[in-house]
Amino acid sequence: MSRSKKKRTGLMTILDRKPSKSEFLEDPESKESRKKKAMAEKKKPKSIYQKERTQLKDKVAAAANLVQTPNGRLAAKIKAISAKKQKDTAES
Repeated sequence: MSRSKKKRTGLMTILDRKPSKSEFLEDPESKESRKKKAMAEKKKPKSIYQKERTQLKDKVAAAANLVQTPNGRLAAKIKAISAKKQKDTAES
């Protein structure tokens, strides 16, 4: 004895015709509009030139950060003390 499949009776009782593709795309909750939006927002692969360029920019920025950042608070204190000692020895 085989089971009979369920019927989808109440699905499209209001509309006499199937909505057109443009009507589906106008509705922000429809599958088609969500798919179109996802395809537009999908990350596009970068070219090799762009990859190398961004890596070079990152390396330059990292090198600039190393130069700009001080070695730390202790290093700053030591430098200040040594500068003060040199200033005192130069005056005497």
